[in-house]
Amino acid sequence: MSARDQQRLLRQLEGHMRQCKGRDDIRRQLTQAGMTEGDIWAFECTVRRQIREERAGRRAAA
Repeated sequence: MSARDQQRLLRQLEGHMRQCKGRDDIRRQLTQAGMTEGDIWAFECTVRRQIREERAGRRAAA
C-alpha cells in the first residue's frame, strides 16, 4: 500500500473519530498497510487532543 493510501486511511480514521463512528476496519487496514499499533495509537491520541481543544474552544466562545 502506498503512502498516499495510508494518508487517505488516516484522514478517514480522523473523520470517523470526529463523528464517533467505528474505527476497527480502518485500524485493520492500516495494520495491513504496515503501520504498527503504536503508530496508530499515537495518531489517535493526537486527534483526540485536537478534538478536545476544539470542543473546549467552542464552549468558551458560547
